[in-house]
Amino acid sequence: MFDPLTIDRQLAQIFLTSARCACFRQTARSLNLHIVPMRKKLKKLESSVGSPLFLYDGRELSLSAAGRELQQALTEHFGDLQPEVASAQRPLVRLAVPSALLTDLLARDLISWLRKDAAVRLEIIPLEGEPDRLAEVMVWVADPDRPRPNPGFAMTRPLMLARIPYRAHMAKRYAGKRLPGTVADLKDFMLVQHAGNTTVDSFEPWNQLIRQRQSSVTQVYSQEWVADLVRNSSCIGLLPGYISRIDRNLLSLDELFEPVLERVVWISTSPLTAERPEVQTLVSLIHKAFNDRHGWFAEQA
Repeated sequence: MFDPLTIDRQLAQIFLTSARCACFRQTARSLNLHIVPMRKKLKKLESSVGSPLFLYDGRELSLSAAGRELQQALTEHFGDLQPEVASAQRPLVRLAVPSALLTDLLARDLISWLRKDAAVRLEIIPLEGEPDRLAEVMVWVADPDRPRPNPGFAMTRPLMLARIPYRAHMAKRYAGKRLPGTVADLKDFMLVQHAGNTTVDSFEPWNQLIRQRQSSVTQVYSQEWVADLVRNSSCIGLLPGYISRIDRNLLSLDELFEPVLERVVWISTSPLTAERPEVQTLVSLIHKAFNDRHGWFAEQA
């Protein structure tokens, strides 16, 4: 007869957590384990017991009679073995990043990371302009000729992630046979301006156009709203050149401004926490997100 007390603590925790969660994927996430080797351990346990421990009713997972007996025996011996995520505090990782970059470029990779590791303690801080408070990881956008920021706290040497060209955009459904080819051609269109762009030196040709307008200008406070107004009304707004990769309904007006309006994305970390595994994982994730989309950006000098 199988003796449940021969099961080690880790395997007992995997089994009891699976019984509690009724979902192998959630169990792996809760315990910060890879699901395939975890399932192999449970299969080996079932072979040792000589009977199935879990039953499927459609997509619902439940314990068999043998599974309930094992659950009772292991609980009496080990307790309920709550996962370490609930009992051991992980260091906080703060990511300061512009909301537009978070939404457009990083969201999918961040969600994937958090889905795999439920023990992560992550705080995402919206960042406008250059870093003004210390965070473990800082991503910001600056003009091409902007020197290293001097925020008043120590930071590692900034590394360039990408050069992003910005262009005027309009919705394809509002584009006629003759697209606006010069700034003068914009007089018949409403313009939409992101308020944060007003003081950006590298956007001066666009900002000058906005300042000259006495009417037909809408000011908003997020890039998302710029894109929404361009997409859903006959507006023209300044957006990153990659936006048409995300939304095929947006059309870039490439010829309006020369030279190209451009900004640079940088990343830096806090020197005291740069070697922490969570920080290194986050930094690697961000680099990968930009590297995977290198075709979206201007060539780096």
